[in-house]
Amino acid sequence: MSYPFVRARHFTPASRGKNDIDVVVLHTMEFPEVPDAAERVARYFQTTDREVSAHYNVDSNSIVQCVRDDDVAYAAPGNNWNGIQIEQSGFARQTSIDWSDAYSKALLERTARLIAEISKRYAIPIVPLDAADLRADRRGITTHVAVSRAWGRSDHTDPGPAYPLGKVLARAKELRGSGPPKPKPRPKPRPTLREGDRGFQVKRAQRLLNEKPGIQIAADGIFGPETKAAVVKFQRRRNLRANGVIGPRTWAALLKRPRAAGSPGRGGASPGLFELREALPDAGAEA
Repeated sequence: MSYPFVRARHFTPASRGKNDIDVVVLHTMEFPEVPDAAERVARYFQTTDREVSAHYNVDSNSIVQCVRDDDVAYAAPGNNWNGIQIEQSGFARQTSIDWSDAYSKALLERTARLIAEISKRYAIPIVPLDAADLRADRRGITTHVAVSRAWGRSDHTDPGPAYPLGKVLARAKELRGSGPPKPKPRPKPRPTLREGDRGFQVKRAQRLLNEKPGIQIAADGIFGPETKAAVVKFQRRRNLRANGVIGPRTWAALLKRPRAAGSPGRGGASPGLFELREALPDAGAEA
């Protein structure tokens, strides 16, 4: 199914294929439950200077797409490269009662339908993934908080402890329908990267390198001499073979979880309610 498209300002053109998309990541916008939340946050993604975006925004009566599925949105560091990002109106602090009102029921139904569509399109199992599953490169449906815990590159905890993930996934399974059981997918090996390579996996590695002390290179998706020198520098620090090639051991070192994810109550690829209200002053009151 196609949805209204409002192109986000920040994303990585990637030409990802069916085998490159492994997870669906669920977020909350940290934006009020208003009827046009999806459209307003789409406008924010279209105009903001901050490098944030999502593939889909969902509210009670609409879905707006902001990044094409085959491109990489900036919403959940650690699983941007292989994820589809879904932003839902509301807050990580919502209670189970909040998630049971008429607005949320309509929103969650739309989210379930979207998950069913995406999972069918990319043969993604409708199973919940926690942080350990993500570190093991398993495929399925996850949350921003699980990504934060897996990789330690964000302190966001959305969509919150009361989010009814089990009910949403049960409904998505119902909507997708039954079919012949699929064999358990094997984790895909990470690509070996070397000088001369290009693409979103190179950009992903460059961004990981830039998180390391004393390394600052252009994250342009081009594996040139500068990137090779940075890889060699990193490999020497970690007592790895300093050949400038990113193979399994270098990937593992780059992806090593740097710190524990932190404070509760943070959510969404969007910067949060305050900055959204600054950008969209007619946001209105929380429903």
